[in-house]
Amino acid sequence: MVSRLSEMSGLDVFTEEGKHIGVLDDVSIDPETGRVLGMVVSKLDPKFSEQVGAEGKKGIVAPYSTVKSIGDIVLMRSISYTGTRE
Repeated sequence: MVSRLSEMSGLDVFTEEGKHIGVLDDVSIDPETGRVLGMVVSKLDPKFSEQVGAEGKKGIVAPYSTVKSIGDIVLMRSISYTGTRE
């Protein structure tokens, strides 16, 4: 079980179906509430990038609501995302 945000950086991110999305790079947090808003995923798997139209992008920002669990890996419920990192 991961207990610190700093420990989450570098975790592999997968869909529930076992498809590799990429690597967790950062976490987006609302500074007023401290609530986690999204997860920045970089080093995107080429198949995933093509599927979501993110070819050539450094990463994506996935809504935190799509995260199913975090442990040795990050498991996402779906592959939707809120934006890309240029």
